[in-house]
Amino acid sequence: MSRLLLKARPVEPQLADRLRAPRPDGFELYLDTSDIASERAIETALENLLKYRYSKDFAVLIEGPVRSLDGEFFDLGRGAEADRELIRRTASLARRIHAKAVNIHVIAPTDSAASLGQDARWAALERSVDLVRFFVNTIHEAGAVPTVENMPPVLRMRECGFYYSPIGLPAEDLVWLCERVPGLRTTLDLSHAGLYVNCRRSADLEAAHEARPAEFASLFGFVRGLPAVDDVGAYARTLGSTLLTCHVSNAVGLLGEGNPYDEGDLDLDALVVELAPQVDYFVTETLESDPDQAVEMRRALEAMQRAITAAACA
Repeated sequence: MSRLLLKARPVEPQLADRLRAPRPDGFELYLDTSDIASERAIETALENLLKYRYSKDFAVLIEGPVRSLDGEFFDLGRGAEADRELIRRTASLARRIHAKAVNIHVIAPTDSAASLGQDARWAALERSVDLVRFFVNTIHEAGAVPTVENMPPVLRMRECGFYYSPIGLPAEDLVWLCERVPGLRTTLDLSHAGLYVNCRRSADLEAAHEARPAEFASLFGFVRGLPAVDDVGAYARTLGSTLLTCHVSNAVGLLGEGNPYDEGDLDLDALVVELAPQVDYFVTETLESDPDQAVEMRRALEAMQRAITAAACA
């Protein structure tokens, strides 16, 4: 049976909010780089968590940071020791809090859409295998399940910037890594997948001369060369048995990521009901106006509960 989780950083205001009644089935800790920048920082995160009592069946997951320990973006393909050490520290925290799973992103960030292409995609995927193997082995040793997450076509990187990645957009990239690294599972971000589907449709319209947004010409050209996908449901079905966790929020257009549950292009009720039989954890990913108050995330959690219950009773 799927567990319904809220997202939180390991800081007191967010933990207090997420653990108030009614409590969710668990939470996924999003780590900022500052949360694991030093042993002292890790101890502070642990101290914050230990102030709150939750039962052994309360599910705790971890999502790794966007920035690595050297200040650069985390990148599966750059082969940096900073990225390996980030994984080691994340695994250490996972072991100490008995995390069920640890998630990182399938990403090789660039600020140049012109650098995207199929050669760049396959080269980045090949370079990623070594770090992904290290990630899987390290997280397994910590007693957790390692997962990788899909990316949207335009990356804001929690910094309101505009970045891109040659890998991580189609579901096929995640499956390709799972096939080469035994023990790896996937996290499906529905909002990211929705933005990718929207981008693919816009790219096809541009090719048919029905739309010409010049600022996305390079991105659209790249996306047209990726595997076709009809909708987010088809995207999820491509992930198949690799799927463990699902991040839930809505999407609008090309840039509208993390929208409230019922405000966007996706029918999240239908997707949640379809995915419930194969997903262990649903995590609310709605962007909050105040990160310390999970207003929209709790509304999403309640909506998921209603949808799953109604489907079970039908």
